Amino acid sequence: MARLDLHRHLEGSHSPAALAAVAQAHRVMDPVFFDAAAKRYRTAAELSAVLTMAGPSDDAMVFYRCITKARAAYVTVDAIAELARLAFVEAAHDTDGFEMRVSLFSMTRTLLDNEGIDWRALPPVAFAERARAILLAVLGARDAAVVSESKPMLVRVGFSRTFESEAHYEAMASILPEHKAAICGLDVLGIVVGPDKEPMPAALRRILERLRPDIPDLTIHAGEFEDHSSVERTLELQPQGIGHGVRSVESDATLARLANDGVTLEVCPTSNHLLIPTVLRTLEHRRGVTPLRALQQAHVHCVLGSDDPTPMGTTFSTEWARAEANGVDMVRLEADIDRRWQQLVSRR
Repeated sequence: MARLDLHRHLEGSHSPAALAAVAQAHRVMDPVFFDAAAKRYRTAAELSAVLTMAGPSDDAMVFYRCITKARAAYVTVDAIAELARLAFVEAAHDTDGFEMRVSLFSMTRTLLDNEGIDWRALPPVAFAERARAILLAVLGARDAAVVSESKPMLVRVGFSRTFESEAHYEAMASILPEHKAAICGLDVLGIVVGPDKEPMPAALRRILERLRPDIPDLTIHAGEFEDHSSVERTLELQPQGIGHGVRSVESDATLARLANDGVTLEVCPTSNHLLIPTVLRTLEHRRGVTPLRALQQAHVHCVLGSDDPTPMGTTFSTEWARAEANGVDMVRLEADIDRRWQQLVSRR
């Protein structure tokens, strides 16, 4: 029985212990990590209190603020590399293997911000080279963790749907085919404030279409902050997986299409509980069961993910236990996990 975490983000996988250690080793003086009045670095316990959500909230910015605080430790490529290595090692201790998602644009932008560089003023080609340095650091951290932990670890590169600069996204995308052997796929993610919280900019679609001949596996976050119609329009891009997608249960037609197309939904129970609590209660009331069980009943392929373990105060073991307690068909879940994993490793 392989417990494989198939939806986990690097930026949400920096534990308080790892952040405390890296902050001190790399002299990170940001107030998140350093108490200037006391002239000391904050402990892991102190960091946990500010990097973990206190409880469910329909305001996604509560979650996002936890992520931005952790990003303050992205002060050098070396610091990012060490944080990544520790995140891979800790994920390995909690799973039999996993796929880690790397939001390369946001990590690059954050590093430049922390260095005092206006990333928008940086030529796109120069931005892409900084992104390459981060990607190589993360891949090197993954490879080191594979050697030390002897567990399979995949890396997926994410594009944020916030899409701040087409030119910079284009330049960053241009470097990815060179590293396709080390990348298992592409992802679309991001929290957007506005009438459509899960948009897909036309220019981003074109970038993905150009990349897919080299990196064909695509996952897209949808059906989380928007209703089932978000899933429907996402299916037009023919993704292999959809992040979350739990609001598919609002529509029998959407469920039927997912089942027919063989698309895998990556369900993250604790994440849904924390980020869309009101919607989740409505879904469970309407169906009488949790979204994961409803999806299984509709013959939709589903896998399990921890999403962002640190801000959500969870582990993959917790997600697994939660699924069992909720009456999920664990035999079917394991079969779907194995099916999806084989799709990923067969393309490498």
